[in-house]
Amino acid sequence: MTLAHDIEMLRPLVDRVVEIAARPIQAERKKLWADHQALRKTPRAPVSVYYEGIPTLQWQHMFGEDYSLRCRSGWGRTIEFNLKCRLWVAEHIPDDHILWPSVCVSYPCVEKQGWGVELAQHNAPDELGAWGFDPPFKDGIDLSRLTRPRYEFDDVAGAEAIEKAHALVEGRLRVNVRYHIMNYGAFNYATDMRGMQNLLMDTVLEPDLVYALNDFICTVCEAQTEQREREGRINVWPEPESPYQEVERRVHCAYKEATFDQRSPKLIDEWILIEAEDSAGLGPEQYAQFVQPFNERFARYFTNHTVYYHGCEPLEQKMPLIARTPNLRRFHVSPWTDLERVVEYFQGRVVLEVHDHPSEAFFRAGESETRTRIRSLFERAAGHGMDLNLSDIHTFNEDPGILTQWARVAQEESERAAE
Repeated sequence: MTLAHDIEMLRPLVDRVVEIAARPIQAERKKLWADHQALRKTPRAPVSVYYEGIPTLQWQHMFGEDYSLRCRSGWGRTIEFNLKCRLWVAEHIPDDHILWPSVCVSYPCVEKQGWGVELAQHNAPDELGAWGFDPPFKDGIDLSRLTRPRYEFDDVAGAEAIEKAHALVEGRLRVNVRYHIMNYGAFNYATDMRGMQNLLMDTVLEPDLVYALNDFICTVCEAQTEQREREGRINVWPEPESPYQEVERRVHCAYKEATFDQRSPKLIDEWILIEAEDSAGLGPEQYAQFVQPFNERFARYFTNHTVYYHGCEPLEQKMPLIARTPNLRRFHVSPWTDLERVVEYFQGRVVLEVHDHPSEAFFRAGESETRTRIRSLFERAAGHGMDLNLSDIHTFNEDPGILTQWARVAQEESERAAE
């Protein structure tokens, strides 16, 4: 009875997704993003409100009285919330998000062996509150305590998850499978183990030990990456009978490469995010010593140029190092990175993911100020291949209309910049 009930609750949402996904504007957006990722000329810069990072509780401001979920099963409620969010965005935010006719299922993965030390965290009681790590190496790095994590994918539970998703959407939406991957940021794992302040001090006092810890972590991540490829656990979601593939992490859409074989996807077909935000306190020389070598090892697998480098910290001084990353295609330009220097350095060799300042957008949200700020970003980019983003939407001053206004103004300024 629960399955039948959930199907009935989901059917109107699925109807709307199918209808909106078939509109011509969706095909136009797919081509826009795919050409953009391929460094081809586009009629204008794509615009994106990164709603995927909005905390769950904030959606009550969008949904209002319709915030409560109607499905009874956990499977159904997950799909219901996801579809409601995507539909709200499609109907209220005039950006270039694609409404794909799909749902995503996380494939169950079991950790058979951990790091040998517990990567624990303490949380505030409020869901929107802060949290922090309890580093197991707070008294010093001890490599002898570490073991190599080992993961196994649960094919029985995975098949059940896929079957349930197909049933709940009555086979009318494509079911994408998301496989667990490790974080491609060795320094971030090291920070979790040692604590940020301790680790930064160690780079001066115990540099060989820091390097050895990062090397151990990187080797573990490489092994898990190679295991995924051997087992065919690749996060690639091709659209049938089209040249496109659906991509997450602000990439949105990309062309299928000539090497793509749907029956046997490879790592080179996957888009991947590499980051080292916990290393923001390192200068370029230390970054070159403790971070860049491991990022290069991670990136070497993705030879179709599908590496996205993410970093919210100022990155302009590290650009020459990051540019050495193999297969780099997208580069994150936060509000704290000098856009002019990035444009001058890359000269069109990568896609620039340019971000507006979230605090300015949400707390100085008059249309005139928004337009002036966004126009300046386009002018400073000087015609470089870029997309404009609004991210870090942890709050919007309880006014979701700000998101609508921002997207409309950004689209208008994108059109103006293309003239």
